[in-house]
Amino acid sequence: MKLAQLQQAFQAHVLRADPQIAQHVQEDARFATALRLGVYSGAYTLRLVEVLAESFPALQAALGANRFAALVSEFAREHPSRFRSARAYGEELPHWLGSKLSGPRAAGIADLGRFEWAVAGAFDAADQPALAAARLAAVPPPHWPRLQFEFTASLRRLSVTSNCVAWWRFACATDARPSRWRPTCPQQWLVWRRDLAVYYRRLSQAEARALDGAVAGRSFAELCEQLDDASRAATLLHGWISEALVTAVSVRAA
Repeated sequence: MKLAQLQQAFQAHVLRADPQIAQHVQEDARFATALRLGVYSGAYTLRLVEVLAESFPALQAALGANRFAALVSEFAREHPSRFRSARAYGEELPHWLGSKLSGPRAAGIADLGRFEWAVAGAFDAADQPALAAARLAAVPPPHWPRLQFEFTASLRRLSVTSNCVAWWRFACATDARPSRWRPTCPQQWLVWRRDLAVYYRRLSQAEARALDGAVAGRSFAELCEQLDDASRAATLLHGWISEALVTAVSVRAA
């Protein structure tokens, strides 16, 4: 077997427990073939568990270190990494955990994982200068109805149906441990980074729809129509600019 084939067979064993490579690994009186190969396949899984513990510390705090390690080890065996960067690994974990657990905790754990992923993604997003309020003030009034806005790459939006944010605050040592997992009505959350700090806040249903529309490219006139209130649209836009969410403004062609 050529070197490239050996490398592929070894990778298949590490990632999928493919046994083909075993016939090419010699054993001796001290180390059986399975033990020799297990050093590498076991180390690979353990490293992925370490990566996920760094990406999801709140999940680890909520589940407990032992339970987290057991579940994540199973996940790592079922979902080996497909990414060159370890940071990109783990997006599927929240949904997977939700499918493995039961009761209110299942939805809560999945929500908590998605919230943590959003926080990490916001922190890692590319830097972009925020739009200066003076730039918007300089736009001639006749152009305002056709204004469109670009938003920071760090912006993350998610909807949750649990008290997962309270559990996240507990993991951050800012709040006491919640007494239990509790289902809630759908909550809309915004996560973003400003300078080196990640911020988050809950959105009203109206603001969530308006923000999603603006991100999708709706014009200022369309936002006013959606909200049925031009002053409300202007107030929201002012807040988004103040929070450094908006990075650019343009005028849609007539």
